[in-house]
Amino acid sequence: MNSWTVLFPLAVLLYYFFRKRYQTKKISSTLFWEQSMRETKVSPFLKNLQQNALFYLQMAALLLLVFVLLGPFLKSEQSVGEQTVLVVDTSASMLAGEGKTSLLEASKQEMLQLVDANKGKPFTIITTGKEPALALRNETDPEAIKNAIQNVSISYEHEQMGSSLEFMRSVIADQSATVHIFTDYLDRSVFSDGSESIRYFVHTNESQLSNVSIDKFGAVKTAAGTEAIVKLVNQTETDVNGSVQITDALEGTQLAEKPFAIKSGEETLVSFKDLPSQTAMQAALMVEDQYEVDNEAFILLGNDISDAMVDSQLHELIRKAFQAIGMEVASGSVNEMKQRQHSSTIIVTNDTSFLQRGTQPIVLIGRNDANAHQVEDIVTASQDMLFAVAPIEDVYVSSLYPPFDAMETIAFIGNEPFIQRSPRGDIVVLADIEMTDWPLHPSFPLFFWSATESVRSGSEVGGTFTPSQRKAVLSHVDTKGIEVFNLHDEYKTSFANGTEFVAPEQPGIYKLMDNKRETLIAVQLEQEEKKLSYGTPYQIGMESKENEKEIGKKSIGWLFLLPVLLLLVIEWEVQRRRGYPN
Repeated sequence: MNSWTVLFPLAVLLYYFFRKRYQTKKISSTLFWEQSMRETKVSPFLKNLQQNALFYLQMAALLLLVFVLLGPFLKSEQSVGEQTVLVVDTSASMLAGEGKTSLLEASKQEMLQLVDANKGKPFTIITTGKEPALALRNETDPEAIKNAIQNVSISYEHEQMGSSLEFMRSVIADQSATVHIFTDYLDRSVFSDGSESIRYFVHTNESQLSNVSIDKFGAVKTAAGTEAIVKLVNQTETDVNGSVQITDALEGTQLAEKPFAIKSGEETLVSFKDLPSQTAMQAALMVEDQYEVDNEAFILLGNDISDAMVDSQLHELIRKAFQAIGMEVASGSVNEMKQRQHSSTIIVTNDTSFLQRGTQPIVLIGRNDANAHQVEDIVTASQDMLFAVAPIEDVYVSSLYPPFDAMETIAFIGNEPFIQRSPRGDIVVLADIEMTDWPLHPSFPLFFWSATESVRSGSEVGGTFTPSQRKAVLSHVDTKGIEVFNLHDEYKTSFANGTEFVAPEQPGIYKLMDNKRETLIAVQLEQEEKKLSYGTPYQIGMESKENEKEIGKKSIGWLFLLPVLLLLVIEWEVQRRRGYPN
């Protein structure tokens, strides 16, 4: 690659061939000066090489420099798969463990030992989850690697090991690597698509840990107050006795407590009746086991809407809009909607009688008790949160129904009301879908998502999330950001708007503040994290031994830099002693 540098010593050699050489001589007469000079000029070329120490020193230094630039190396044996990748399970189940040492802490100790045993080798650290993350990449500094290991923390979300390993393979690309996976249990079927260049070491939990979990926690408001039910699962090998406490999650006061007895490997239900009416409740399991995270659960009591029922008289596109936003939807008659109005179903109809029925808000599209009249004007909307993600200014409307006097108007066509909201929280659209071109706009399904969230938020309940779940929440159009606080008013994080919202990691009840409007959300542990697994550690992947080697190249050019420096010093000393030619 740098072979062209051989021109440097050749240039010096040519210089010495053609350089005129002078010697100091004593001439008795100027008659012989011209003859002496002529003899000097016609001397043979090789005479210039004789007795010239500077020339040899300069050529030696240049040749050594050219040799260094050519990149000399020695063949050496190196370990196969030098890159070490640590895939760390950060799900909630890694908090289980014997005594005060969790599975995660035990895994960290193993990882630190790996670092000490492989000093100088590059390490990459990947944490698991729905969105796997790189904690470190190709780091060789042992202290930096150890600090990164100590900083790994629990994310509480399910490990999603399949997608985490796919992410790991994309990071290492086609390179050979040794991958250490630290988890509680991992089935071998995950490695069905093996790679010849990757060797896996799976570090698991080898012992069965005792665990009694709250599998389900539900509550419903009744005329007498609130009823709650708790489903318990015993995963231990022995019978367990304990108690279940129900508390007001906002105030922290205990509402009720009941004892229970559950046999090994079985389930039981603990029910509570005539509880005080509450917005947020917590169930806590009073029992000694080796996994505490699933010993508590949270619930919010409000308009927790799970599905929709659309009046069979309305246009089919309304039902498709609810399907587009991921809701379960069904068509129903008036009698069917009456039966479902008191449940967690949002009713969508044009029957105005539902505005006086029940206590749950509805979505009214058009009116069955009035006639529409033609309009010709543009749509304008207020700064209501209903239009934060569903702008309607470009929607064309040909006709309108008369408005309701006791309702707030949040969108107009000219000066006439187009969309209204009742004091109860009902959303009213004063036009049939056939009277508009709304289904042609992207805002059509988004409006029904906003309407559903608006009906739900009437009770200041923002819904239930899983740890780190990405899910849009309703926010004001002119919001200055959504701030997240726990129940002790400790600030957690903030988001610019509702579409960027990500739920907190740790299960519990949280408060969202948006333009001084407070909304409660519950973060629940995923079902997969309520069951502990264990298994035997194993290794899988390419057939290799720990002392297997491959041929590599070890650079030795730096060894010749000192001789070059020494030659330059000698050359300088020779020049100093002999002086410079006249």
